[in-house]
Amino acid sequence: MAEKADDVSDAPKLSEIFEDSWRIQQELEISDEPTNSKSYQDALHKAIKMSEQATVMVSQLNLFSSNEELEELPTTDIRYLLLPALLGSLTLKLTGEDRLAVVERSKTYFKDFLRRCRQYGVTEEEIPEDQEARSQPPSGRPDLRAMQANREDKIRRYKQAKEMERKMQALGTPSQMKDKPEDVQREFYILSLKKWVSTALEELAGVQQEMEILQHMAKMKSRQKEQGANAEPKPPKEKPRQPMKPFILTRDAIQAQVFGAGYPSVPTMTLEEFYQKEIAEGKILPNSQNPTPASQREEAERREREKEEAVDRDDPEALRKARELDEFKDTHKRGCGNRENMG
Repeated sequence: MAEKADDVSDAPKLSEIFEDSWRIQQELEISDEPTNSKSYQDALHKAIKMSEQATVMVSQLNLFSSNEELEELPTTDIRYLLLPALLGSLTLKLTGEDRLAVVERSKTYFKDFLRRCRQYGVTEEEIPEDQEARSQPPSGRPDLRAMQANREDKIRRYKQAKEMERKMQALGTPSQMKDKPEDVQREFYILSLKKWVSTALEELAGVQQEMEILQHMAKMKSRQKEQGANAEPKPPKEKPRQPMKPFILTRDAIQAQVFGAGYPSVPTMTLEEFYQKEIAEGKILPNSQNPTPASQREEAERREREKEEAVDRDDPEALRKARELDEFKDTHKRGCGNRENMG
């Protein structure tokens, strides 16, 4: 195993790929650039690709085994245990992809990292899913004691992470480790593993909550899709108003008896047709032959004016007729001779 480790240590390609991916990950952590920007995502994809490439190389070289302890690992190989944690953190920042698939992949990376760390004795922290399965009460109600214990664990891990960060800063940066003594390198890499254990546990808690929300949203969307048009009832459409029809008359008395006199139940004849029918039957005269009351009144006024003008001209005939009319009115009561109306 030591021989393989030396071979890896002498392989600059693997070490360079890993160091570059770790460096990009640290730069993205402190970057003020929006995570959905093109430059940020480009750097993110580059770091993921390099970390995946380094993981494949580590697997091909069989650097890690399930039957060895952390003390047996060469110092330069310890850092490669960070690869699943780096991939989990980088993957979680991806945008533009199916979010549920992204968080599930990130969860897989973090859990794999925690299993490796437990295997090598870096930590005794339990993997969250296993802890939830054992602490879930039979009634399904929230366990207040478990919730309090989880809160205390978070506070404890937070304090430990801050202490490890302080020690790591005192030792140097990852890029400076190759120039440091081996004992300093070894301490730095082990501190890095422990710090990432706390980070992975915190990230897994957030990932689990996000997955539950995303799964619920996916179920709701699928249910609405199945319901289709019945998912939301559409408001009833207003019936279009019928256009106003012209007032019409029934054609003859038989139709009036059948459909009701006075109510034009069946549209058979318009007013214009009825008027033309009356003219054709001789019951009324056309407009040119049938004088209207207005024309009769105008004719009477014209005759009265002619009489007055004749009297004014001292026309003997007009004067005679006027005198006779006055004498007739004096000797005859109004209405006499109107035998037809019995006035």
